[in-house]
Amino acid sequence: MQAILQGSLRHFTPQELLSFLCGRGQSGTLDLETTGRRTRVFFQNDKITWAESSHDLGPADSILDTFEWTSGSFTLVDSATLPDGVKPIALELGPLQEEAKRRAEAALLYPDDTVFRVVEDPAIQQKVSLNIDQLKLLFRLTSGRSFEKLVADLGMPKRELSDRLRELATLGLVAIVVEETHTRAKSMQRRITMVGSLTPDHAPDNVYPLLEAEHTIGRAPSNDITLTDPSVSTNHARVLKTDHGFVIEDLKSRNGSYVNGEKVTDKRLLVDGDLIRLGKVILTFNVARDAITGEVTEPEIRVS
Repeated sequence: MQAILQGSLRHFTPQELLSFLCGRGQSGTLDLETTGRRTRVFFQNDKITWAESSHDLGPADSILDTFEWTSGSFTLVDSATLPDGVKPIALELGPLQEEAKRRAEAALLYPDDTVFRVVEDPAIQQKVSLNIDQLKLLFRLTSGRSFEKLVADLGMPKRELSDRLRELATLGLVAIVVEETHTRAKSMQRRITMVGSLTPDHAPDNVYPLLEAEHTIGRAPSNDITLTDPSVSTNHARVLKTDHGFVIEDLKSRNGSYVNGEKVTDKRLLVDGDLIRLGKVILTFNVARDAITGEVTEPEIRVS
């Protein structure tokens, strides 16, 4: 088995590749990969003889799933030998493309120019527990994002992104920006919403959102943000959300709290990009600002 062609799915989509290969009566295996997914498609002449996905989908759904990928890589090998125990099938590409078109139309819950923003409601935010994927999507929306921009930023299939946005909307955390009329826009003062986060340097995937008015930080599980490092005190510090921004206050900790190397002796205003050290733990503070009128600005917040 020899690889005869490799490339990026940004330049050649899975659908284009299969149309070209099956249309020329080729035989081989097309190995497709994107973030968290892998699919192998076996084809001979103008028929697909088998397909399998790392997400344990059936042959047809394995192929249809790849039609939504917007990034990744592919490898074409010259062998069409099926895995042991697999009986060959005979899928035609045409019906699969028609089904993909039907699903794409059904999946377009939102037009590309639909703009989403975070709903500022502390009462809801305190009751909701989010996973890391939901948090990252939420931070993408702090400055407003169109559906088209989110698809490009995240490299996520439109159907999957629609589902995630619908989940956040159901929780009351995300809303669609309704374009204000010219008269209302002129009479309305521009309101700024701040959304902050803390990101540990040793675990950049653990983003702690600062959605409430106050967040306590310490080793005890009763804190809003729990850091298990022994150098962190039981109740080490707290971050407050004020009209002027986010401030940090040391709670008489054993090893102290520091911002950019300076010891915190009183309430200190934080700015985007500040490095906070609590004991031996370093966290990066980020903040994003959001306007309610539908204008879109680049977020200052860092999401790993």
